[in-house]
Amino acid sequence: MSLALSMTHLETFARLHEGRPGDAHSLWALSERLPGGLGGEHPIWQTLLQAEDAHVLVATECQLLVGAIVTWHHKGADVARLAWLGVDASARHRGIGRLLLETSIARAEIAGASEVVAHVPAGAVDLQALLGQSGFVSVKGGELRLQLGAMS
Repeated sequence: MSLALSMTHLETFARLHEGRPGDAHSLWALSERLPGGLGGEHPIWQTLLQAEDAHVLVATECQLLVGAIVTWHHKGADVARLAWLGVDASARHRGIGRLLLETSIARAEIAGASEVVAHVPAGAVDLQALLGQSGFVSVKGGELRLQLGAMS
């Protein structure tokens, strides 16, 4: 991907913003409607929204929260970790997950990451496909890796 995002046609009007404390309730409701999101866990949103190296990006449509992604990355570190990605069932297959993922990856790359790693639960077929389409390669035990700068 490099820093230039691919020109993908997305069928969404989603707007993205950095997660803020006021989003915690909506983020909790989103994660409760999902089967654990990335990693099979339900995040502790209030803590993530305040953690220095946790980057929460939120997608909204018509001011309703429809998706979010959490990436752990210390500025300048080589590796960023994709910790959670979830899109509400009613908003899937319109490009929201891809928009969140591409934006999060670009931000990690700008901040100095050369690789992004993720652990995907065995049953998360749609998530596995999204990450694969975005250039992630399966390494072992559900771990996927993306070398930044290797994307086109």
